[in-house]
Amino acid sequence: MLEKQRKEIDAIDKELVALFEKRMAVALEVATIKKEHQLPVFDAKREQMVFEKVISYLENDTLKPLLKEVYSTLMKVSKDYQNIHLSE
Repeated sequence: MLEKQRKEIDAIDKELVALFEKRMAVALEVATIKKEHQLPVFDAKREQMVFEKVISYLENDTLKPLLKEVYSTLMKVSKDYQNIHLSE
């Protein structure tokens, strides 16, 4: 009954995980640069720009609050990962 949809979700999840790993690798590069230049991990202006940019990519505007929630979590995880890297 749901096999086709579940396979499709599994394939999408595989892509999302690969993209997540790439994003976190770049986040570590960002952390290294921030450390070298004594910049804080949190940048409110940058986060607002990211929200605006990703929301502009949406075709379905009803998903805006959900996408903002996803990106809020993603950026929190990214900052946490950067802070871990910086504390080592």
